[in-house]
Amino acid sequence: MEEEIKIPLGDNKFAYGTLRGNLDQPLIIFAHGFTGDKNHHIFFNGARFFEKHGISSFRFNFYGEEEDSRQLNDCSISNHVSDLDTIVSYFRDKAKNIIVVGHSFSGIIILSSKKQQFDKAILWDPSSDTKSWLVKDAKYIKELGLYYFDDWGVSYTIGKQMYQECVDFNPDHLSSKFTKPLKIIVAGNGILKDGGRKYFEQANQPKEFAVIEGASHNFNEDGVEEKLFQETLNWIK
Repeated sequence: MEEEIKIPLGDNKFAYGTLRGNLDQPLIIFAHGFTGDKNHHIFFNGARFFEKHGISSFRFNFYGEEEDSRQLNDCSISNHVSDLDTIVSYFRDKAKNIIVVGHSFSGIIILSSKKQQFDKAILWDPSSDTKSWLVKDAKYIKELGLYYFDDWGVSYTIGKQMYQECVDFNPDHLSSKFTKPLKIIVAGNGILKDGGRKYFEQANQPKEFAVIEGASHNFNEDGVEEKLFQETLNWIK
């Protein structure tokens, strides 16, 4: 059973998400990557996989089409972090055990959490270097007051705050300040393995590291999604 939930973020904006299962069970909160959404196959299918193992899930959008949701151009690392903390806080008194699972850019967001009110964290092929891709070739469009970039064959714009925070972002020792049990799972054929391993090496115990061989960043290849879910389940259990 699924329920659509609208969570206030405290500034007249709301996060929209989907709760699958019930809060008497452990709860996974899924956080998508840059330009992603809550129904990316690893979250949509993941919600159904974990439900079969007695684990509920909440998947949400950091930004969306609703009039009172955030827009990508208004987002930054800072408000992503704040919004994730707000969403975890919303469920903290409702669920006994909360696990956050973040893909790609949300690895940065989870590790940067100010409150860390969740019980465990799993990062799926997390980003660590924002300078080499998100802002490297960005061009400022004065008429829009936005930065434009073209990557993966798709064009995007981001606001000044997101751009500057990505320029200033330093991943060094980010995971060493993280206090919760942490598992990092990287894609064997992806380009983020080294960054993920560095996060792992600097992280505090308890921690685990795993590689999904044959997987690319989005875990699109036949059979790798199931391996990703199983590695995640092993850490939760």
